[in-house]
Amino acid sequence: MLKQYLSLSRTVHLLCVGALINRAGAFLVPFLTLYLRESLGLSVGFATSAMGVYGLGALAASLIGGHLADRIGRKAVMLISLFGAAAVLVVFGILSHPWAILAAILAFSLLSEMYRPAASAMVADVTESTQRAHAFGLMYVAINLGFAVAAAVGGTLAEVSYQWLFWGDALTAAIFGVLILIWIAETLPSRREEAASASDDAPNGATSPEDDVRPDDVSLGAAAKYILTDGVFLVFCGAIFVLALIYMQSFSTFPIYLGEKGIGAQEYGLIMALNGAMIVLLQLPITSLITRFHRGWAITLSAMITGAGFALFGLATSPLHFAAAVAVWTVGEMMGSPLSSAIVSDLAPQQLRARYMGVFTMSFSSSMMVGAPLGGLILRELGGGYLWAICGGLGLAAALAFGVLRNRLVPPGKGA
Repeated sequence: MLKQYLSLSRTVHLLCVGALINRAGAFLVPFLTLYLRESLGLSVGFATSAMGVYGLGALAASLIGGHLADRIGRKAVMLISLFGAAAVLVVFGILSHPWAILAAILAFSLLSEMYRPAASAMVADVTESTQRAHAFGLMYVAINLGFAVAAAVGGTLAEVSYQWLFWGDALTAAIFGVLILIWIAETLPSRREEAASASDDAPNGATSPEDDVRPDDVSLGAAAKYILTDGVFLVFCGAIFVLALIYMQSFSTFPIYLGEKGIGAQEYGLIMALNGAMIVLLQLPITSLITRFHRGWAITLSAMITGAGFALFGLATSPLHFAAAVAVWTVGEMMGSPLSSAIVSDLAPQQLRARYMGVFTMSFSSSMMVGAPLGGLILRELGGGYLWAICGGLGLAAALAFGVLRNRLVPPGKGA
């Protein structure tokens, strides 16, 4: 099993190391609603709306980052993202006026989220189709090992001072930026590689968006037109958006709901650390296992399990119960996350790889913009029982969409 991961490109391994470092200090987003509520005394409505603003910035960043990564390069976009986000974080911690905070959140999300489509495209650039689930699985382990550290350490730091969260987040982003600057080379495909693979890489047997051109020559309009005619990809992203609406509650309404149950920031951090710890311990063997089965059915089952796990929050009454529910939806997450990135990589023409990844990332960004304030509204007006039941229903809806597409989601050359 380990041979599949050790044989991956050095670039993938370096990106995984950098992602681990960066995520180990990614304190702001998991604790943003608690910071706004407990440290600044702002309302639940403002706190969840602030997450929506983060989603707005991330939505724009997904499109901008993907487009720029296909034009100026993956490395350049990642450097702008990481160093820019670090600079914003240094200032963020001293702000107290609500409008200034919203502006900082928007700037931070716009910069920090530009990294994602560029990094995903770089992973796809240096791997074959048969390697991609393993590559994204390894990246997911690195991210979640860092997340487990961030959740546990961040909860403890928040009990002392929230200012430590800003400085730690900025430092780890800058360290990752230095790693990319020194050790990672650009992977944007060359003109010759594009000309050779243009017809083979177009999804669903379609023609390349622009034949015999470099990827950075494909205009924004031509790219958008091509993507908007890829029905399989759009339905797939719609299902991902529905699932992401559920996941978003773990960072927005879930910590507030726990607070209503008398469970504080430190316990929330430890409960969420279980998610990261499980992924670190189990993601690689689970990825190796699920790649043996029909990809479409595996991701369908993952959506059902995810929805069920969040629905269990409505029945939980103690930290142990909540941890058990987190463990359930984490299993669904581990099944679906590496597969979804691999599916998008296989659906995308090489010329538009980063832009496909940008639209895919946009599914998560838009869920933050919509899901956080909507979840806050449901929690405030109807209560947690309704919120978690709705999450369960959304999981089933996503599973239905994946089920309809199941035979279109298999790797190239394998057929239905």
